[in-house]
Amino acid sequence: MTAVYPSSMFRTLRSRLLLSYSLLVVVTLFVVSLALLALGAQPRLRFQPALQRLDIVSRASRNDVIRLQLSSTDQDSFLRDLLQTLEDTAESNNVRAFIATANNAQIIFDTDPSQSLVGVSIEGVELPADYLPSTDPNTLAARFVDPDGNRWLVYTRAISSTGFGRWVLVYAVPEPGPLALLRELGFGRAFVRAGLAGLLVSVLLAWVIARSVARPLQRMAGAAEAIAQGEYEQQLPLDGPEEVVRVAESFNSMSAQVAATRQAQRDFVANVSHDLKTPVTSIQGWSQALLDGTAVSPADQTQAANIIYSEAERMGRMVAQLLDLAKIESGQLQLNRSPVDLAEIGQVVRQNLLPRAQANQIHLTIETEPAPPVWGDYDRLMQVVSNLVENGLNHTPEGGRVHVAVRPYNDQTVELTVHDTGKGMSPEQLTRIFERFYQVDKSRTREGGRVGSGLGLSIVQELVLRHNGRIQAQSEVGKGSRFTVRLPIGRSQSVISEK
Repeated sequence: MTAVYPSSMFRTLRSRLLLSYSLLVVVTLFVVSLALLALGAQPRLRFQPALQRLDIVSRASRNDVIRLQLSSTDQDSFLRDLLQTLEDTAESNNVRAFIATANNAQIIFDTDPSQSLVGVSIEGVELPADYLPSTDPNTLAARFVDPDGNRWLVYTRAISSTGFGRWVLVYAVPEPGPLALLRELGFGRAFVRAGLAGLLVSVLLAWVIARSVARPLQRMAGAAEAIAQGEYEQQLPLDGPEEVVRVAESFNSMSAQVAATRQAQRDFVANVSHDLKTPVTSIQGWSQALLDGTAVSPADQTQAANIIYSEAERMGRMVAQLLDLAKIESGQLQLNRSPVDLAEIGQVVRQNLLPRAQANQIHLTIETEPAPPVWGDYDRLMQVVSNLVENGLNHTPEGGRVHVAVRPYNDQTVELTVHDTGKGMSPEQLTRIFERFYQVDKSRTREGGRVGSGLGLSIVQELVLRHNGRIQAQSEVGKGSRFTVRLPIGRSQSVISEK
């Protein structure tokens, strides 16, 4: 059996919440107890019940003494009956009765012979008149400490203005402590019972609350462990308090992003492996043909050299694109910003790609309007426009057209569009056009025999976003595609909203 140590019992959130609620209730009860003790420690409240009881006893005893005086025939019988009456009164009322001399308050009779105070003078601090339950000026109450250190409340009332004048009858009870008021009112036991009942109810409520709080976290912990083991499609139910729902929504979003990232990584590895394997295989095959003498004629050797060069060039483009993406993702891509004329870039790109367009019998045109310069990196914006125009040429058949337009969009934005008359894309394809390695043509061979890597549009989107711009794609099957880029002018760093 595994031992459970106290330190490990409160590692879970549920046990800690349960402990904290229980401690809160215990501390509250403790504070209330201290408040009641402080209330009971006040002399006025603490002494009043005892003084009221002594007042009642003294009234009844006074009447009994008066009757004895009137009915007794001699002094001896009176004293005998008086002492017996005092003993009976003390026993029945749980008080202590003294007979003391009137001149020096020396005790001459004590109803408790086991701890007799006979011979002791009653000397104490008189209590204020407003402490007394009676308004009779002949009553007197005081706090008295006997030779043994016991504290007493003593109370006396005059019998009459004549007779019995040499002695006084004194009644005493032990001085009440701070808890006496609670006991006197019967509140102490009720308080303890109520406290225990409240503690039990609070523990049950704390358990319910802790369970309701801990359950979503336990589900979240289980889902996180499942993600760590490779089960990425984890979604939490959106129920419970608002804070728990917000955490669950964030977790679900994170889970979806992790799954998408994981799938993108798998696609990345698969596509890179595929795209690199094909040119490597071609280069190896034609190199082997040159080495083993299979390609002996000048025409065969020229063909082998052209293929090796073409495939090497293709691998170089892919490596350069992968390096660009790596720089963008790692934050190492530095933009050398300056005012850039987007219309000028469009003209340069057209001049550079015009021979290729003409070779494929594609009309490459440009239309520009006077527009302010944008604030960006000239080389990277040249890369954006080149990739978009090349993408249009790759998907446009002979006799088609690729049109570039640059115009102001509003006071703060310049718009560039690249429109081709290719075969277009379906809505499903359009939603994935900016994904890495995604290619509409699964054969990976575009118009004119050119092979792509599926990275160009991904790089375009990243570069546009780095310039605080926006890019949109529109397409219709059989009618071509249109890519629209909007970039801020001047030194504006605000991000263009998608409208």
